[in-house]
Amino acid sequence: MFVCGYHFPASEGNDVSFDKVIAKVEEGLDAAGKSVVLTSETREGALLEEITVAEGTFAHKALVDYYNNAEVADKDGFKMMYYTNKYQISEISKSVDGDATKDLCKKLDDMNLYRIKVA
Repeated sequence: MFVCGYHFPASEGNDVSFDKVIAKVEEGLDAAGKSVVLTSETREGALLEEITVAEGTFAHKALVDYYNNAEVADKDGFKMMYYTNKYQISEISKSVDGDATKDLCKKLDDMNLYRIKVA
């Protein structure tokens, strides 16, 4: 099973504990002082909005981790975020970040495309 890009034993099935995922994401990660910006766009590429993610939240750490591990950036330094990753990050963030990322998680649960940039 892969959650947030990390492999977990098949014996855990779809019931991988959020604590285990959070520990994997935070392992060796230095997200302090980094800004995370997401852009939301339609399938046709029309920009809908720019979203800044609150530092210190799981969503912030997971997005920094995702950015660090994603391979290809566009000319502006943005990297495409794939559906599975955004849904998984949203689900965990809803549980551990509460109101701090409530609005962000609603957006990540939609079908729009997202690009991420960390500076």
